[in-house]
Amino acid sequence: MRKFSVISSISLLIVAVTYFLPYGTWAEIGSLPAHPLIVHGVVVLLPLVSILLLVGLFKKPILERSHLYMIAVLAISTVGVLAAKSSGDSLTAAVGLPEFHAEWGNNLVPLAMALLVSFIVFSVFTFYKKVKLASTVMGSIMSVLAIGTIGMTYIVGHSGAESVWKEQYAEAKQPINSQSRAISIDEVRLHNTHKDCWTVVGVGVYDVTSFVSRHPAGSPAIKEMCGKNASEDYLGEHSGQKEPEMWLEKLKIGTVKR
Repeated sequence: MRKFSVISSISLLIVAVTYFLPYGTWAEIGSLPAHPLIVHGVVVLLPLVSILLLVGLFKKPILERSHLYMIAVLAISTVGVLAAKSSGDSLTAAVGLPEFHAEWGNNLVPLAMALLVSFIVFSVFTFYKKVKLASTVMGSIMSVLAIGTIGMTYIVGHSGAESVWKEQYAEAKQPINSQSRAISIDEVRLHNTHKDCWTVVGVGVYDVTSFVSRHPAGSPAIKEMCGKNASEDYLGEHSGQKEPEMWLEKLKIGTVKR
C-alpha cells in the first residue's frame, strides 16, 4: 500500500504541477513548434493505455500485477495531453489552429485527468481495500472514461490531420493535365533536368517534376528518369503496384507520338 500511495501521489502531483505551468512552457522544441510532436505521442499512448485498462478489467490478476506501472503511464499520458493543449495554444498564437480541433483537444484534458483519478480509486477498492461494490462502480466509471478517451483522441487526431493535410492531399491527387496530346520522344529529351522532368513509361508521357521531391525512396530515382524512356526502370520496380501507378497516372500529360 505504501508503494501504491507514493506512486499515486507523485503521479497526481506531477499532473497538478504540469497543469499550472506558465503559458508558453511547451511552445517549442529547439526552434520548431512542439505541438505536432507532442500530439503524435498523445494519440498513440493515451488510446493504448485506455485499451489496456479495458482489457485489464477482464484480466484482473494481470492488472493487479501491473497497476503501479499503469498509474505511471497514465500520468505520463495525462501530462502529454496537458502539454499538447499548452503547445497548441502557443501554435495558435503563431499560425492559428482550427476551432474544432482545438475544442476537442481542450475537452480531452479533463477526460484524461478523470481517467487517471478513476483508475487510482479503482485500484484502492480492488487491490487494497477490496470493497466489491465500490470496485464494480469504479470499474464501470473507468470503462466509460476509457472508451470516451479512445473516441475523443481519435477525433482530436483526425481533425488535426484533416486541417493540415486534407486540401494539400486532395490537390496532389488532381491530374496535372486534363487533355492528353501526342508528344515526340525528341520533345521529351528536352525536359531532362530535375527542375523540368518529363519521362516515358510504356506509351505514356509524364511530367514528374513535382514528384522529384515527393518520391518516398528519394529524388535520385526520379532524376534518373528525366528526359528518357524509363519504362524498364519503372516497371522493374513498380509493375503491378497500385499506389505508384495511381500517382504516375496523375502526372500524365500525353502519349508517345508514333
